Amino acid sequence: MQDKNIIQVRNLSKNFGHLEVLKDISIDFKEKEVVSIIGPSGGGKSTFLRCLNLLEKPTSGSILFDGTDLCAKGVDINKQRERIGMVFQHFNLFNNMNVMRNLTVAPVKIKKMEKEEAEAKAMDLLKRLGLEDKADYYPSQLSGGQKQRIAIMRSLMMDPDVMLFDEPTSALDPEMIGEVLDVMKQLAKSGMTMIIVTHEMRFAREVSSRVLFLDGGKVDEDATAKEFFTHPKSPRLISFLDKVL
Repeated sequence: MQDKNIIQVRNLSKNFGHLEVLKDISIDFKEKEVVSIIGPSGGGKSTFLRCLNLLEKPTSGSILFDGTDLCAKGVDINKQRERIGMVFQHFNLFNNMNVMRNLTVAPVKIKKMEKEEAEAKAMDLLKRLGLEDKADYYPSQLSGGQKQRIAIMRSLMMDPDVMLFDEPTSALDPEMIGEVLDVMKQLAKSGMTMIIVTHEMRFAREVSSRVLFLDGGKVDEDATAKEFFTHPKSPRLISFLDKVL
C-alpha cells in the first residue's frame, strides 16, 4: 500500500509587504518521507517551512495537514501543531528550566500526561542518546550539540506525525554537527516523516528520500536524492551544486 499524503500544499504564496517570498507553490509530502530543502540564502526555504505549521501565515493558498486545511477559519492551529514537531536553528530551549523540565512541560500541560509518565518517557529518550546524566542541567551548561539533541527530543515527547527542521545544524561548531545528524538519521530509519531545510549536502544525499531546490520563491527541482545530485536538470541547480559540492 502506498504511503498517503500527510501534507498537501496548494498555490501557496507569501508576501512581506511588496516582497513576494513564495510564489504559487503546490507540492505534496507523503508519510515516512524524508525531504531535504536546499537552495541559496533568501530563496524562501525557511519561510516555506514556517508556513507549513503557520508560524508564518500564508498570503494565499492552502496547506492541508492530514486532510485539515490549516488556513481555514475556525481551525484550532495549536491542536494541529501538537502533531507537527519543529526544531529551530537556535534550539529555543527554556533557559530557566532544566533539561527534564524542558522535555516534560509541554506533554504535561498540553497533553495532560501524568508528570511521572512524562519524566519516565523523557529519561528513556535521554538514555537513548547517552544524555541521561544531563537531566538536571540547564541549557547554559550544555554544548550546542547537546542543546540541539535535547530540542529534537522535546519535539519527540509530543509524538508528532511530522517533524520540521529549520537548518538544525547551522548554529553548531563543525564537530557537533555529526552528533545532531546522527539523531536525525536514527529518526529517518524509524519511519518519521521529516522535512528539513539544510545546508548539509552529504546528509541530504544520504538520508533524504527526496530533495527540493527552492530558489526565488519557487520549487525549481523536485527529485529523488540520487537523481537530484547525479542528474540535476535545472541550470540554476547545476550552477548551485557546482559551488557547494
